[in-house]
Parts: sequence; C-alpha cells; structure tokens
Amino acid sequence: MVFQIQFPIILIILFSLVGSSILVTNSSAQEEHQIPDWVKNVAGWWATNDISEKEFLDGIEYLINNNIIYIPFMPCGAAAAAATSDPTLEAKLIPDWVKNVAGWWATGQIEDADFLNGIEYLIKKDILGIDNEKILGKVPIEDVKFSSSWTVNKDAQVFVSSSFFEIYGRNGDCLIDTKDGISKWKSTTLGLNPNKMDQYNEVALWNDPQNAVVVYPYFTFAAYQPQGFYDYFRGNCDDCTTTKFVQPKSQYTSSGKAHQALTLLGYSSITDIDIDKNPSILQQFDKVIILHNEYVTRAMFDAITSHPNVIYLYPNALYAEIEVNYIDETITLIRGHNYPEPEIINGFDWPFDNTHPYEYDSFCYDMEFYKTVAGWMTNCYPENLFLANTEQLFKILQLIKDL
Repeated sequence: MVFQIQFPIILIILFSLVGSSILVTNSSAQEEHQIPDWVKNVAGWWATNDISEKEFLDGIEYLINNNIIYIPFMPCGAAAAAATSDPTLEAKLIPDWVKNVAGWWATGQIEDADFLNGIEYLIKKDILGIDNEKILGKVPIEDVKFSSSWTVNKDAQVFVSSSFFEIYGRNGDCLIDTKDGISKWKSTTLGLNPNKMDQYNEVALWNDPQNAVVVYPYFTFAAYQPQGFYDYFRGNCDDCTTTKFVQPKSQYTSSGKAHQALTLLGYSSITDIDIDKNPSILQQFDKVIILHNEYVTRAMFDAITSHPNVIYLYPNALYAEIEVNYIDETITLIRGHNYPEPEIINGFDWPFDNTHPYEYDSFCYDMEFYKTVAGWMTNCYPENLFLANTEQLFKILQLIKDL
C-alpha cells in the first residue's frame, strides 16, 4: 500500500526531471512545433480506457514523425518485440504507470514540454513499444548508396535520420546489455545519404590519388565466437585455444562499423587472410588502416609493422599470435593475452601495444591520433563514433584521409 501511494509522486518527480536539463535537454523541435489538440485528446481517452494503447502510440508516432518528439537514434524495438512475441497473449506495449502520466498531461497537470521530454526519454530507453516500421526515415531505402561489397535485405529500414551515415537495422533485432539492461541493435548497416554528398566528398577517396586500404579482422571475429578463445579464457572450455575459423556471413562485428564507413568512402579493403597468405600485398598500398585486428599471425605482424605508413584506428591491435590451418579451417592461439603463461601480455612483445588503458574508452569524447615509430595510433575505441553526427567524426575521417 505504501508503494502504491508513493508511486505517483515518484512519477511526477521523474517526469519533472526528464523535462529539465538534468536528464534530457529540451529539443529545439519541441519549441518550434505545436502539438495538435487531437494528440492530447488521444492521451486523455487512453487514460480513461476509451481507446487502446496502440491508438495512443499512433499519436506518439505522429509526434516523432513530425519532429515534435526528437529521437535522433531510434532504439531497436525490444519493447515492441517482447510485447508481441507470444500471439496468445494481449500485447503490452506501455508500462501501466505511463497511463497515469498521460491522464495528467491531458488534464493540464503536466506541461507539454515535461510530457514530451518524458516520453522521449522512455523511447530512447526502449521502454515504450514503438513500432520502428512506422517511423519515417528521411531517405528511402532505394535511394541509399552502399559499397559494392554490401547487400541489404529488403526488410532493412532506416532507424537513424540525423547521423553522418544513414543507419539500417531490422526492427526487434535486439541484444540486451547485461550491464545496464538497455536493449541495443545486434547488427547495423551503414549507407550514404545522397543529401550529404558534399560532406562525403571532403573525406572520401573517390577522387583522391592516394592508395589506401583497410584490413578487416576475420581472425579476431573467429576468436570471439562460441567455443573460441574467450570461452577458454573464462574457463568454460579447456581445448578452445584451437577454434573453428568461420568467416562471418556479414560484416557485423567489432570494428565492423569503421570498415563499413571507410569502404563506403572509397577505401580499398582486404582481410587478414589476404595478408597472411600474401604478406607482400601491403606493398601495393601507400597507407594501411588496421582495425581491431587483435589476433594475427607472425606473417601478418611482420608485414604490418614493416609498412611505412600504418594507422592503428583501434587500440588492442596486434595483441596475440595465432596460427591458421586452412585445411582444417581452424585458428590456434600461440602466445599472448596471458597465454601460455600469465605474465605474457602481448604475444609479440610489441613495445607499441596501446591496449591499456585506451581499449576501454568507448566514448571517445577526446579522440586523438598520436605518432609512434610504428605508425599513427588512437587513444580510445571509436566504434560507436561511426554512428554519430558530430563534428568530431567528420574531423576524424578527415584526419584518416590526410595522415
């Protein structure tokens, strides 16, 4: 009973905080657009059980599509997917307590800005079951340009319209983060927005004579798969220091976003397999960009570290030595990552290893390149940066081009 009495008070505090700059800043879109009266009416009708929650969500989706609620990065739709996963049950797309808030807003007890910012916050946290397929992207799928190595499933859809790249994913294709409980996209595909071609031209290599290549980390992808090296490191598998080498069917893996971005911008692409089989291949290129190539062969290590112009875009590169059996299609951990002895950190005893502490900074608020004898290195793990629409991303892409 005490919980029921205090709960509305908590909600008022929550929505008041969300409406202020403490949790979420008011978007300019909300200040420029007026909410149609029918949306508030819909909220009131839902609060009094005169319409369904899906009809209320139609009103919320209208507000999103008309930039009255500003959602620069749509959640993956875990709430909607979970609510509709069992067709025998009535879908529950909105927590019960939100109905009280809708009623307060409809009767003038909550200001428009507080309600809108509160709903915006709940959408971003994937608490409301918004159907992403009803959210309009600014660029139709058929107008988006992809690199020649990419194909896009017909049911792909825009879920970000304000990023530097257009970003596509499947509604409900979610992964729940065990640390914070927030749902995230399992996989995403980047595309070029035709309306931003002038910006792309400044950072792309389409009309640039330089010959640069980005190296995709297939070996590292395999190391992270089930029955891979990390099952061994966790103590879940005694013989997983040898694991099946399976090439990913798609390029959705750690540092995959950087690979997508750079190939879209005209960078050539090879894999670590290409280097391992033919180390001299790197001599064809003026600049080599290494991603999260954590597990590499001795042949790869020697070829990469002997190249005169290498950009290590991610910390933790060239960290552990492996061997590859192309007949059995397996990779075997040889040395590094505290193996075979705990005191062995970098498998090549590489003095330029910048894993610690930079690998664990995934926010990259102050990303920088610094020069070493081995090449250019970064001070953070920039994977999420490629989903942003910040000046920082543009500057980073410009630097990669100019280094």
